[in-house]
Amino acid sequence: MCTYMNNLFIVGSMNIDLIFSAKRIPKVGETMQSDSFDMLSGGKGANQAVASALLNTSSYMIGNVGDDLFGKIILDELKNRMVITDYINVSKKTSSGVACILLSDEDNRIILDQGANAKTSFSQVNKVLSKIAKKNDVFLAQLEVPVETVKKSLEKAKNLGLKTILNPAPAQVLPEEIYKYVDIIIPNEIEAEMITGINSNSIHFNKHVVDYFINKGVKEVIITRGCNGSVYGDSHGLIMIRPFKVKVVDTTGAGDAFVGAIASKVASGSSVKESLTFATAASALAVTKFGAQASMPNLKDIEDFLSRKLE
Repeated sequence: MCTYMNNLFIVGSMNIDLIFSAKRIPKVGETMQSDSFDMLSGGKGANQAVASALLNTSSYMIGNVGDDLFGKIILDELKNRMVITDYINVSKKTSSGVACILLSDEDNRIILDQGANAKTSFSQVNKVLSKIAKKNDVFLAQLEVPVETVKKSLEKAKNLGLKTILNPAPAQVLPEEIYKYVDIIIPNEIEAEMITGINSNSIHFNKHVVDYFINKGVKEVIITRGCNGSVYGDSHGLIMIRPFKVKVVDTTGAGDAFVGAIASKVASGSSVKESLTFATAASALAVTKFGAQASMPNLKDIEDFLSRKLE
């Protein structure tokens, strides 16, 4: 078993996903029975915290839940999956984040209430980092909490000597000054196109996206491409990472498994380049099971998978 010397701090969202599945979406004004219902813990921050914690990384989740049943479920799920929850605030004034997801054979609809996630503040993050963060720890954020909180937190982490990772999801216009605080950025193709304005169908899309972020101060870029693998880029050029072939059950947790695995390996002292095959295996295993957090593989799962695939 590997010993991880550096901590990982994750600032992000924690939700409960209420998932209704049916053959079709109800018409306006129509009430209908679902074929199935699932209630699962979600949120990109929580998913990535679980993904890294299951890989034996000391993963500190920073964020907010409500003082309600959903908040209790979220905390219990995180604790059961080895995430350190000491710095999650429980708000008595705001409910936990909830996503209501309608799935059908041909479509899906999602309505989301951010709830307590919208209350995640820089002062909250600052207290944690100032108290326990050390040089070469890793800081990871997404964009499901206020962007201003993310920007200031990245700046604080960078100034403390932490390695910083941004998963810019969901995609949105970012403050120009945020990039100089980001060591590693990990968008998917859609997010990369929306943020940069570069057409994803263009021949040199990957190179142009990497150049865009590098020119703004980011050191390393990973573009995730679903079933087409991923692309790594830095100031020296590009590397294409091929996917592993597996039987796909549910792709929900793939991206978060990949990001969590990269963060975990970087926290262990590996370079990003050295982490790419490992993270690709993590995302491949995640799509073989239903759900997000429930699909995240542990370290042995990935090591066994790689020994079979690479032998």
